[in-house]
Amino acid sequence: MRVSGVFFGLAVMLAAGAAQADDFPAGDMHDTVAKACTQCHAADVVVSQHKSRDDWAQTVTTMISNGANITDADYDKVVDYLAKSFPAQ
Repeated sequence: MRVSGVFFGLAVMLAAGAAQADDFPAGDMHDTVAKACTQCHAADVVVSQHKSRDDWAQTVTTMISNGANITDADYDKVVDYLAKSFPAQ
């Protein structure tokens, strides 16, 4: 019984991770942003924020310095995706 409970718990955690990734709007950088952001925190930490492009650029730079896996080639595309998806209000 205990082993099945562990597997159930693992399945729930994996499903929760997939659901979090779906919290991000569709777009070219969806998968990159979802993967990079949910490495360290829940998707709602990102999707609840609304920032200018400059503020998103600063946030992405900070997250990269903290270990987020975003390449130099993807940097501007990630910032554009976040600024378009979660603009300042």
